[in-house]
Amino acid sequence: MRLLLSLLLVCLLSTSALRGPVSPPAPELGQFPAIEATSLDNVQLHLPQNFAGQINLVIVSFAREQQREVDTWLPVAQQIQPSHSKFRFYELPTMSRENLVYRWWFNSALRSNTTDKDLRSRILTAYVNKRKFRDSLHIGNEKHVVAILVDQAGHVVWRANGAYTAENLPELLSAITANGG
Repeated sequence: MRLLLSLLLVCLLSTSALRGPVSPPAPELGQFPAIEATSLDNVQLHLPQNFAGQINLVIVSFAREQQREVDTWLPVAQQIQPSHSKFRFYELPTMSRENLVYRWWFNSALRSNTTDKDLRSRILTAYVNKRKFRDSLHIGNEKHVVAILVDQAGHVVWRANGAYTAENLPELLSAITANGG
């Protein structure tokens, strides 16, 4: 009897070894890279450690023309925040490193168009190596904004590409709740 059980065990182990793992690991959503950014109220931030929330919605844009997509996320983020005390949200216009004159002009233009003080603290401009930045966050291209939910350690726990849609809300709220928000 023991011999029969031993043979059965060997057969089961060798068959499962041939098949490999039963389920593949979940896809990696990315890690927010260590970058410097400046809020429109001129505060220098080291991200991700200076994000104020335990869980943070970051709407990453790559071109001025994407502001309409960014703007679709703001009302929903503003509605979510009062009922999730550890949740914060940010806009992150992301540009390649340019000369100082261009940075001054771009930041001044954004400041003059943003009069809401609360919004000024949430708009963070970042001048980075865009390819490395996108690679860290697993962003394939710059065609649309990317909304990412980032925890305090910089792990991306949820993402959506493009403008906000009603289908995004249940997943976003679930990810906020699951990550302590």
